Amino acid sequence: MRRDGGRPGGTYLAGWLFADLLLVIVLVVLGSEVPAATPDPGPTPTATATATATATATATADPSRSPSPTPSDTSRPGGLDPVTASVSIRLDPDDLIAGRPAATAELTRQVTQEIKRHEGRTAAFVMVFGTVRTASGGSGGSVDTGRSDTYATAVARLLPQAAPRFFPPYSEKIIRGYHDGGQGIPSGTARIELFFLLS
Repeated sequence: MRRDGGRPGGTYLAGWLFADLLLVIVLVVLGSEVPAATPDPGPTPTATATATATATATATADPSRSPSPTPSDTSRPGGLDPVTASVSIRLDPDDLIAGRPAATAELTRQVTQEIKRHEGRTAAFVMVFGTVRTASGGSGGSVDTGRSDTYATAVARLLPQAAPRFFPPYSEKIIRGYHDGGQGIPSGTARIELFFLLS
């Protein structure tokens, strides 16, 4: 199948998908880097000062007191967790795109139910893959890429409203919609791929 303008649909999607996945990989790599500790350049003690300090410490050492332990840096580097999660919902694409309240309420209900198993975590980057087929209902018919993109974007825009504590505020840079042309996926399915912060 070819898109308008003679471009192959699969190649067009692969390019955008590759670009976004590359962005995620870069974020994970940058977030995983641990900066090297820089030594604190202090004044170099003279031989006489060092000898005097050692002699004083030896003479006044209190065996009943133990030295205080040096606090260790237990903080972990920030960034995205490379382990992702995926949830799926299924709605009437036309109702959701039109902004009908019943469809919006159903999206909120399904999303709330699906993310319960990730309670306590916060999504940092989200990709929504929508499927809308030319045949009504079921998994028959070819994928309508334009409507699928519109449907996925509509879902992406509503996610922060459905679960504001779980999803970041909507931005095309961190919550993005795409079409999914996979075989056997029922029309109206939206697969939500979740990327979490390291904890």
